[in-house]
Order: sequence, then C-alpha cells, then structure tokens
Amino acid sequence: MSQFFTLLTATGQDQLTQAMGFGKQIALTQMAVGDGGGQPAPPTESQTTLVNEVYRAGVVTLTVDEQNPNWLIAELVIPTDVGGWTIREIGLFDTEGNLFAVGNFPETYKPNLAAGSGREITVRMTIQVSDTASVTLSVDQSVVFATRTFVQTALTSHAQSRDHPDATTTAKGFVQLANTTTGAAGASTKHALTPASGKALIEQQLSGYGNTVDQKMANQAGAIRLRHYFMGQN
Repeated sequence: MSQFFTLLTATGQDQLTQAMGFGKQIALTQMAVGDGGGQPAPPTESQTTLVNEVYRAGVVTLTVDEQNPNWLIAELVIPTDVGGWTIREIGLFDTEGNLFAVGNFPETYKPNLAAGSGREITVRMTIQVSDTASVTLSVDQSVVFATRTFVQTALTSHAQSRDHPDATTTAKGFVQLANTTTGAAGASTKHALTPASGKALIEQQLSGYGNTVDQKMANQAGAIRLRHYFMGQN
C-alpha cells in the first residue's frame, strides 16, 4: 500500500451501501485538515474524527476522475490568512458532520500572514468508491470561494472564447467584420465595416468622379446638388 492514501470510514461504507440499495445520494459538504497532534496520522476505518483538526471549510469541487470512473476527487482551498500549522491528515464530511472518508497527507507547512509569509493552498483528496453516482456535492454558496488561479483561468478562457451574444443596433456584443463584397452587397445586418473597407467601398462606388476620395466626394456631392436644383428639389 502507498505511504499516503485515503479510505472510506466504517460510517462512509455504511452510507454508501444504504445509498446504493435505496437509490439515494450522499451529500458531502466539508473538508478538514489536521496536524495529527504533531505526529503522522495513518487513517483507519474506525475513525469518526481527525486526530487533531485545525481547519475546516466547504468543499470547492467534487468531481469524478477522467481516467478512473470510480475515483472521486474533492478539493479544499485554504486561504492565505489561515495557517501556522503542518497538514498531516485530511477528512471529508457529509451534511450532518459524519466523517465519510479520511486520509493521511505528506507533511506540508501552511504559513499565515502573521508569520510574515502567506500562500493559498489547494488540498486534493482522492477517494475510491464503488458507485460515484451515489455521492454528490452540496455547496453552501455563502462560504465557498474560488481560488485566484481558478478565476484567472476562467476569465482567460471566457475572453478567448466565442461564446458571446451578437451585437445589435441596441446592445453591445460580438460583430463580424465585412469584406468589400459583403459591404457592397448591402444586405447583411450582422457585419461591420472598418475604415479601410469603407474607404474601398467609397472609391468603388465613386469611380469616375475623380482621382482621389476627396475629389470623388466633392464631384458627386456637386452632381447631386445640381440634380436637385434642376428637378426643383433645392
């Protein structure tokens, strides 16, 4: 067996059996870490608590491993302002505070800001269960929070995606640039012209009215004014 591992407690095993037998789900809500009382803390099935719990908070994510469909992966985020102890044990709890799974953890010192150094730590716990569909994550939105890395990744992914609404004449959004062919057709309501495309279209439409855009605009404007004058529209 590996030096570091997790296992279902006797309570967790009984919960899973009941859930599979009656088609119910186990709602897991919190994770905790402990320092083992200053000593290594190998997990046992009979445990109902950690040896010496030092921090507990809401589970951030609970997912099924992509490579192993019987593995659940739970994650806990410990913020920068919490710490001053060494993590040696981890536990996963249900909505009623029952210890569902427990594991030992490689000794990891978690500093806090008061000690002059602070860092955010994500603790990951992998549990093997016979039916992952029987387990679900129940999140308290008032206490759970996202890591900086998660937020930055999400923002970057969103910025680089094309999953945005189209622009309209009354709302901002994505818009596709038109080429000269689309612009000249004049039928699209979902494209926009760049100044360069607009200039090209003007030159195309005003060909024969001079050598420059200014000359063409002036000559055509003059022709329009003369036309209006002779037709009595001045």
